[in-house]
Amino acid sequence: MIRVILALLAAFPCALAAQGLPPYLPTNPLLLSRSPLFFQPYVDATKRWELRVLTDYASLVEFAEVERASMVIDAELLRVETTITGNFGDAFVAISGSFNGAYDGFMDGFLDWYHRITGLRVKAREVLPKNEYDYTIALPTGDSVSRPASSGFVGDLRMTAGHRHTRHWQTALSVTLPTGPAGFGREAPSVSAVTTVRSTPTRPLVAEFSAGVGYTPAKGRLRQFQETDFHHLSGGLRYRFWGRQAAFVNLFYQSASYQGTTMRTMDQRELTLDYGFLLKAKKGPEWFLGMTEDLEPKGPASDLSLRIGARW
Repeated sequence: MIRVILALLAAFPCALAAQGLPPYLPTNPLLLSRSPLFFQPYVDATKRWELRVLTDYASLVEFAEVERASMVIDAELLRVETTITGNFGDAFVAISGSFNGAYDGFMDGFLDWYHRITGLRVKAREVLPKNEYDYTIALPTGDSVSRPASSGFVGDLRMTAGHRHTRHWQTALSVTLPTGPAGFGREAPSVSAVTTVRSTPTRPLVAEFSAGVGYTPAKGRLRQFQETDFHHLSGGLRYRFWGRQAAFVNLFYQSASYQGTTMRTMDQRELTLDYGFLLKAKKGPEWFLGMTEDLEPKGPASDLSLRIGARW
């Protein structure tokens, strides 16, 4: 499949200096506590060192209730991730760490208004209390797991090494160390490999596609239901509509993190839309302004995640 994509992209001109899409890492703790996968954009070699700070603030209303199991994640989650990337010839290395929080939140009223004017009904918002934290999973075995709110904690540490095979194709290997708490971190070391292809079909347009596989051993109180092997696919576009100002959209699919819980929100694949703007003045960093929304599983999910960040 990768060979076919590369053959198609080779027909298009590629610009080495063309900045591509921003990275994407899920905020949903059901995914983040298991899968090591994320979207790794093509890394340009135009600078020896790059610093990126990316903030995600997400409102979650994960909710499921079946005959012998139930699950509620009603919270607002903060993640401020810092990544330092170094370029060395055709290779690059990066290290990422984050500060995180899980709160009662304040966005429920605004999101209720947003759904009313857009006509998008989220039934879970009609049943769950406003601005109250809950993260509880009741399993078919009769066991129950709760994760407490937190004003702040350190997320898992990720180290990445990559190689640029050509000006439009790279492969990266990442190792994640479990520094985050149970329910928000993976509880065990994990590894992933991602290959990314990029093209500029026209001068203002950049297209990127990626495919990845990952492995996280089962660990913790949910290990009976945890998947250990993961895969993802993604595809997106960045369009420069004025100078260095651009809009982007990226569709990210990844396999399920759990199996056998009988709850669709845990056992089903995930499909997320990441979109927004990248703004660059003559001097200073490039700014990220965006949102992410879950398209699958249908129904209650990560309702909305706001993104803001900068790259130097």
